[in-house]
Amino acid sequence: MDFNLLDLETVLRQYGRGTVWYAVDESGDPAQWDGSSAISLAHLGDTEGDIVFTPNNIVATLTLPEISGGAVHDAIDTGENPTLEFPLFLADPDLLPIVAPRGSASAGHIRVCDVAERTVVLFPEKLFNVAGGCTYGTLAYTLATGWTLEGVALTAAQETLLELSLWLWRGYFTRPASTFKGGHGDDGKNIESVTFNCMMDASKPDGHRLYTRGDPATATIDLEGAS
Repeated sequence: MDFNLLDLETVLRQYGRGTVWYAVDESGDPAQWDGSSAISLAHLGDTEGDIVFTPNNIVATLTLPEISGGAVHDAIDTGENPTLEFPLFLADPDLLPIVAPRGSASAGHIRVCDVAERTVVLFPEKLFNVAGGCTYGTLAYTLATGWTLEGVALTAAQETLLELSLWLWRGYFTRPASTFKGGHGDDGKNIESVTFNCMMDASKPDGHRLYTRGDPATATIDLEGAS
């Protein structure tokens, strides 16, 4: 049996800046992707700060204090309740209905309502970078060609960045706060924390019904709508 050190020259050491996308329907309205048509994504907007995905993993453990104290003898993973938090510039009023739980910038209904369900995707911004320069191109996917950037197949480094992507198949936004700033310049930036709450999506394969990391095709999820 051999034991070898990693080639540290090939280890990815940083995520870099992230970008937040959401699924839209044929009319361009926010939607929860149902898997029966080709997915269409729109870039949500400008963020400034960290994008944090919290899995909220829950594990039930069995201990025998009389025998071994607090040491765990058995553990069962009972699931996750993931949330996504990110700082978003909310000065554009068109963003308010997108990140609202009922899909409206306003509130006040005579009866309770279902949430407006969304699909949210995270990509590293560097994945869109063309040839390491200052140009950012179009990322595309088809079943025939796979993933391409500006019509060119992804490099090994870009494939690694793609594996950092995160696909949150179904969920809803918690309405963010609205702060009318009292300062000027940078002190007037309208940046608010936005929270996306994941829900189960029974149409996805087992093990991917909350979220998928990396290329969905590896989980037999067809982004062209045949999954």
